[in-house]
Amino acid sequence: MISFFIAILPALLLWEIAAIKVNVRLPKATRKRLFKLGARFALLALLIELLESLVPETGLSPVAHACVRALLLAAVPEELVKFAAVSRFGKRELDEIGPGIAILIAVGCSLGFAVFENKLYVLGGGFMVWVIRALSAVPMHAIFGFTMGSFMALSWQSRNGSDNRLVLLALVVPMAFHFSYDFLIYLHGYAPALVWPQKILPVLMLVEGLFALILTNHAMNGQTALYGFRTPVDPKGNRALGFSAALLLLTFAILALKLSFPSVHGLVMCAALPLVFTLDLGLIALARSRGYA
Repeated sequence: MISFFIAILPALLLWEIAAIKVNVRLPKATRKRLFKLGARFALLALLIELLESLVPETGLSPVAHACVRALLLAAVPEELVKFAAVSRFGKRELDEIGPGIAILIAVGCSLGFAVFENKLYVLGGGFMVWVIRALSAVPMHAIFGFTMGSFMALSWQSRNGSDNRLVLLALVVPMAFHFSYDFLIYLHGYAPALVWPQKILPVLMLVEGLFALILTNHAMNGQTALYGFRTPVDPKGNRALGFSAALLLLTFAILALKLSFPSVHGLVMCAALPLVFTLDLGLIALARSRGYA
């Protein structure tokens, strides 16, 4: 029970951030259905990855090995499964609320997936593994979900009903983001002497995070993004401001730890996404306090 709680905690916080950004709160029953769907599809992805792991990888260089694992054992099966989950879920919510709800659906499925995956890592690695994953891997799953959901929302806002080019981007771009992230992690694992993967990783997370959240804001700015009756989660931006302040303190705390313990690896990476969310939520709070969003 404790392992499940610490596995789900970062996902719940990220889900609240997603609700603040979209400014819609789904019914409790729908939220539960989303998380369960994500977890079920995570099982399917795990089975696919287990089958693919049976393929021999002997004789590969560290770069090739990292490519194979990041592409075939992570990015492709996981994002394909999430895409299938998003595509089949939420027809009722789409009709009632509007295309923008695709963002919440994609993030919810991604976080349900992340909770299942995080629970496995917590059971195997303990508390420190949870801390690192809570600040890196779980938020990255949310970033992939924001990216996928935003492209889907833009596609569903098309005058022709659905833009197939944007639907394709909803699959390909998260897959490319996922591959890039996992490739650097795997490469560092297979070739620890290489320093550059760990140096590039925080920059990559910043770029992907900024792209996803800016794309989300663009998708939500459309007049047809949300058209149904809804109760805004954060009409004045107070919740966005509170989360932004808390995440800013978290960012400073992580960077202070890095200055105190420079030999500890991964701390800069853990500060990347809290910083991105700090900036994004701060701007949302400013816009809503002035009546712009």
